[in-house]
Amino acid sequence: MSDIASWVTAKDLRHRLDADFYRPEYLEFDHRAEARGLKVRQVVEISSLVTDGTHKTPSYVDSGVPFLSAKNIRNGFVDAGSGHKYVSAAEFDQLERWNCAPRPDDVLVAKSGSIGSAGLAKGAYDRFTVFESAAIIRPSGVSPAYLSAYLNSRLGQLQIRRNSKGAVIRHLHLEDLREVEVPLPDRRIQDYIGAKVELAELCRTASSRSWAAATGLLGTALGVPLTPDTFEVESAGNVSGSGYQVTSLCPVVAVVSPERLVGAIGAQFFTPRRAKAILVIEQSGLAAKRLSALADRFTKRVSAEEVQARSLSYVGLAQVDSFTGFVSPATDEQPSSSSACFGARDILFSKLRPYLNKVAICPEYLEEVAGSTELVTYRAKPGVDPYYVFFVLKSPLVLNQVIDITSGSTHPRVDPDLIDDVLVPMAEASVQKRIGQLARTALELMRRATLLVEEAKANVEALIEGTLDVQAILAGTLKAPTADDIPELAEDGA
Repeated sequence: MSDIASWVTAKDLRHRLDADFYRPEYLEFDHRAEARGLKVRQVVEISSLVTDGTHKTPSYVDSGVPFLSAKNIRNGFVDAGSGHKYVSAAEFDQLERWNCAPRPDDVLVAKSGSIGSAGLAKGAYDRFTVFESAAIIRPSGVSPAYLSAYLNSRLGQLQIRRNSKGAVIRHLHLEDLREVEVPLPDRRIQDYIGAKVELAELCRTASSRSWAAATGLLGTALGVPLTPDTFEVESAGNVSGSGYQVTSLCPVVAVVSPERLVGAIGAQFFTPRRAKAILVIEQSGLAAKRLSALADRFTKRVSAEEVQARSLSYVGLAQVDSFTGFVSPATDEQPSSSSACFGARDILFSKLRPYLNKVAICPEYLEEVAGSTELVTYRAKPGVDPYYVFFVLKSPLVLNQVIDITSGSTHPRVDPDLIDDVLVPMAEASVQKRIGQLARTALELMRRATLLVEEAKANVEALIEGTLDVQAILAGTLKAPTADDIPELAEDGA
């Protein structure tokens, strides 16, 4: 650390005297911002509010108080539509720290987990409470979308790390966040970069609508909504059907007819929530097929050396979104041993910890890719829409079929032979086609959104490095993309 501190000039010194604050990569940002003539301000100087828990404005509903946390900040967005949770009114009243509801154009920043991850709030979040795992920034006099892009960029993350504390595990406290420095170019430059984040949010919102429409269509075909209430085991009678009668929920006691004793006979195959999912399909009146009748499971492996030699993209479980199945762009991760090998439109089903619902479909633009061997790969048979099968496998209809039939306590896995046997309801051909189209559109819109966010982050870095064509932006000859440039947005509104 003395080597780092030895070349720090008096001009570089500020209120901090710890050597880590003056690491070369941090000072590089300072020098480049100064060389570009950019104003640099702390977060607290460009915000009317920076808080991680000072207001108590709960919105009580039957399920409790809905809240957002750091987990709802994903891929540069605040996503309340998937995965938000509830805390009971009694538990909420006992909390020492809470947060006000975010307003549109607030920026939420994760203080735990992936610390520093930022998301632009654009929706109506007035019924939510934000817990202290996330902080709220209310920008003033600066583009909120630009601020979000900057905080998520490599340079922004460096500044967050610079101001956070901890040798092994970094901690982001509110005072640390307030002191993070932000370069402020001309507002037109901010708006150019921020417009990409705004358009990305439009894509994400449209993706959510498309996914919800597909869910609604499948629910209509089944005759029940695909909501948690439908699959909740409320009573013994609530989960009983032909050949399956629950007589007690605590402990679980079920009477199962011989006709249902097909294959494995372990108790885990007849748990109430697994039975509930199967009964929902049976009682819908729709025909059902086993996954193995719709898609072929195949195992193709590629060595680590071949992955590197052919520069194949690699898909790990971390890149598969649990809520939508969207596969994030490939990282620089390189496998150390053999990998699974698959291609566009192949369906991927994680056998590890199936409760995480890591089910995906390989993106269209990836002709061949390497991936985690935890991903069981299926290729749809001729005449079968892979996007429809993927969507059903992603739904609670299948999640509840596999969640209890795992083996292993520390790393629970489901046997691929059992995945082959999950039941897939077969809606009418036209409904299957529409659901498949909606699922495909939802994933493509998420890809567009992710690329736009990445582009905005790259623009921030180019701004600091001096490679962004600032003059063209100021002259109006270089414009940010608009909704007219995204065909799927028009398709979503059709």
